[in-house]
Amino acid sequence: MTSTSEKIPFSVEIGRMIEVLAAQIYPSPYALLRENVQNSFDAILIRRHLGHDFQPQVQITIEPNRVTVSDNGVGMTRNDLRNHFWKAGSSSKNTAEARAAGVVGTFGIGAMANFGIAEELVVVSESALNGERTQCRAQRSTLSVTEECIDFISLDPTGVFGTVVSATMQEGKSIDVAQAVSYVKDFVAYLAIEVKVNSEIVSGKPIEGAVPPLVETWKHTEAKSVIGPFLKADVELTGSITGEVRIDLSNIELDGVNIYGRLVLRQGVGNLRTFRSRFGLATTGIASAYSFGGVADFLFLQPTAGREALTSDSVKVLQRLMAPIDEFVSIKLSERPESNANAHFVNWAASRGRWDLCGHLRVRVEPGDSATLQDVCARFHESEFIVYAGNDSAMIGLATAERPMVVLSRGSPRNNMELTFLRNRGKISELTDNPKVLSDKSPAEYSISESALAFRLSFILSNDYFLNADFGFGKMSHGLPILADRNSKPIRIVLDSDTPSVRLMLDVYDREYVAFGHMAKDFVRNVIFPIIADLVPSATRQGAEAFLKSIQRSREIFEYEVTDLENLTSLWQDYLNGKITMTQAATRKDAVARSYQVIDSTVAGTVRDVVPDVVDNERAMRGPHQPTFEAEPSIQRLDIETERKLLTIADNEESLKGYRCFIAITDRVREERGDFFLQPHRTSVVWGGQKALFIFEHQSGGFGLYYDVQTQSLIALQSGGGQYETCTIVMKNRIFIPVPEELRQSFLPKPGERKKLEVRCDILYIDRS
Repeated sequence: MTSTSEKIPFSVEIGRMIEVLAAQIYPSPYALLRENVQNSFDAILIRRHLGHDFQPQVQITIEPNRVTVSDNGVGMTRNDLRNHFWKAGSSSKNTAEARAAGVVGTFGIGAMANFGIAEELVVVSESALNGERTQCRAQRSTLSVTEECIDFISLDPTGVFGTVVSATMQEGKSIDVAQAVSYVKDFVAYLAIEVKVNSEIVSGKPIEGAVPPLVETWKHTEAKSVIGPFLKADVELTGSITGEVRIDLSNIELDGVNIYGRLVLRQGVGNLRTFRSRFGLATTGIASAYSFGGVADFLFLQPTAGREALTSDSVKVLQRLMAPIDEFVSIKLSERPESNANAHFVNWAASRGRWDLCGHLRVRVEPGDSATLQDVCARFHESEFIVYAGNDSAMIGLATAERPMVVLSRGSPRNNMELTFLRNRGKISELTDNPKVLSDKSPAEYSISESALAFRLSFILSNDYFLNADFGFGKMSHGLPILADRNSKPIRIVLDSDTPSVRLMLDVYDREYVAFGHMAKDFVRNVIFPIIADLVPSATRQGAEAFLKSIQRSREIFEYEVTDLENLTSLWQDYLNGKITMTQAATRKDAVARSYQVIDSTVAGTVRDVVPDVVDNERAMRGPHQPTFEAEPSIQRLDIETERKLLTIADNEESLKGYRCFIAITDRVREERGDFFLQPHRTSVVWGGQKALFIFEHQSGGFGLYYDVQTQSLIALQSGGGQYETCTIVMKNRIFIPVPEELRQSFLPKPGERKKLEVRCDILYIDRS
């Protein structure tokens, strides 16, 4: 019996391949709407740049099984359609003229965006350049790279230039019309041309209206104001009686070059919505002393191929603008009495050592009421007055009309700014009131529980915070439960056994030893850390840099940019040409793969079931919940592991720092970046559309992590975000980050539902210059 052999060609179902690539590049099933509307807008910009006199208009019709986008832009010639629209990776907008027109997209995605969910695509275009009118039609199921599969028909010109793109959905992939309309409105609302969706005009809103105005008590306007060494602009800065500020920049000059753009920021908004020629791009987070957020509309902003994020270069330019804007706002605000009410201003002044700007801060004067620092110095410019940094009523009672006393604020860094201003501008006598140990208990007198607590706390500080400390027991002045002697080496921390928080720990050791270990960790995190936070090695510049080097690893890429798209295209072509094997192609493809996480009811659990003591310990250590946005350590339960990926707290139970939902970061991020969460950090969250961006800032303020979560449906009807309390939970095999209450329902799977989340994570460098 003879054997036979044969060879067959490798066949490709190109329609399915395009569908897969489209799904990889575009995180939203409504991406065809964004892509087609953007192409229409770009066509209008190009025609207008050519000097044509016409009334620009885009009309969009959305039905459950069909989407039609029409425009009266420049249109496409037969060659444009053949060589660009129907050719992935090629764009007719990669020209100097198109860029001068301000076009939004230059990726050359063309028809591919539609075939993620469309079965048939019909395009009719009449070119304003040569008058050609052409109709094209293609079916996803018959697409081929080897055979003619796209019908081209020449039609009689009508003299009406523009393009109509009509996409018919695949069976079983109908569109939620209401959601799709909301999706479109989000990125066309501020276009200066008429855009209609199902006959409703949804554009034309003033972009500055995206940032609500203040109830203003003052305003500063200035043309061609010098904001920084490389930044000039027309400025409108407004402020309210609460100290809050809003700044509007236009006619901007960057590095000596006039740029088209608008930047409108408001304090505390947190998230920054970005635009290019007023066409909506992504929502991002920018580090600012005032937690500025709002809108940025610039031609230098470049979207990634998936449109749901900005390129890293774009974000860097935006971040570069923040430092001079922060300084400009701070200097102008310092001239106003409202600066007294703005904690962000005080923090900025303290970080720069600008005590000289703090003259409008008000301090308590005894006997009397309050006065600004500059008024105090003017009032007592020839006589010495007492400055007191404590709160002992007996001390304050020593003040007289002949010898008045200025009582400093209790909070830092404000009290330091007040004291520095008075030292430099006034004649003062400082009344010291340093807490001290009144009696020190001998170690021989320690109870067993006291000895155990001292040993355990010392071990936790050394092992978890890399800080050596000796613990003892005694009595302190001012009724303090704890006092740290920073001058001793190692530092000495004295506890008062009779105070409630310390007595609680001793009782736990005596009566419920099983809970003692976890309680001791929480005691260090809640009670001791705030006192010695600045002494933790990672809080210093050298310590932070050393830690950063330890987590510097190869960058994960989860979003396709231009080079990524080209890599995929060339990768597929190399495989078809036989230059590489399937194994090699798969290996290279992994370099640009996304990271996904699936959440359903099987991986959801309750906080009380997984980490049952956390909520109770938090209440016992902190008492009534007092929100803080400072850097805090994570809640650590490194001896407990779980397979859950989502933790919840029921509405009828006590929340954990206001949170009722916690989501696990992906295993890959935990393995590569998980050490970061063992360091004290701050937490911010911004969201918009289908994206939530979690920003974790290291205690040092020099760097952080961003964790970007993309959902398959709208995460919230309105964009939002800002600073939130840190409440990270670190377990043996999981790291859970808190989900703000506004987003909780978006992360909770319904019965039978599988939520697919796409994530990316990287180190975020923060420029504090």
